[in-house]
Amino acid sequence: MIGILCGSSRPNSNTARVGKAIERLLVEHGIESGSIFIPDFEQYDIPFSNGGALRKGHLSAFQESVYQTLSKSKLIFVLSPEYNWFPTPEIINLINQFGTKEYADCWEGKLFATCGISSGRGGRIPAIQLGYMLNKLINVMNHHSLVSAKSFESQFTPKALDDMGNSLGNAEYDAGLENFVAYNLKMLKSSSEMLSA
Repeated sequence: MIGILCGSSRPNSNTARVGKAIERLLVEHGIESGSIFIPDFEQYDIPFSNGGALRKGHLSAFQESVYQTLSKSKLIFVLSPEYNWFPTPEIINLINQFGTKEYADCWEGKLFATCGISSGRGGRIPAIQLGYMLNKLINVMNHHSLVSAKSFESQFTPKALDDMGNSLGNAEYDAGLENFVAYNLKMLKSSSEMLSA
């Protein structure tokens, strides 16, 4: 299984476009669509810390879809738009709430690949910060997982992808996204022995 977390709850977001484009490329690489999971972030209802913790066995439909995606996937693409040079509160909160011993199976034996999204020139900072946050969680919780060195900056996203994640003909963008997906699929294969240990 492969998971795609599109960390924006905004309807018809640019982040969802990139998630759909990644899904399309995975299928083109021979991954069955039924083994690709994308929780619907428009249904986001993970409480922030002051609103309480997640209760395993009592998760909402969205929370359960995130849990199943994280726990069952070996490769997880983590996407966030760039808001004021930061990842979204939604994706940061998701990592914080699921980043506990109770949800250790969400973080063990995984390959994470990060992507930052912008409607203009941007995307680098959220990709880097998500990588830092995931590495810190893996380190502190002593998990055997990897954060890929290959991230992606989705710049001028509405000019590169339509609402369904199809290419609008920007050859440079298409090549970069294809390279991002292909690299991480290859990385998953080459690291599978370590990730399954």
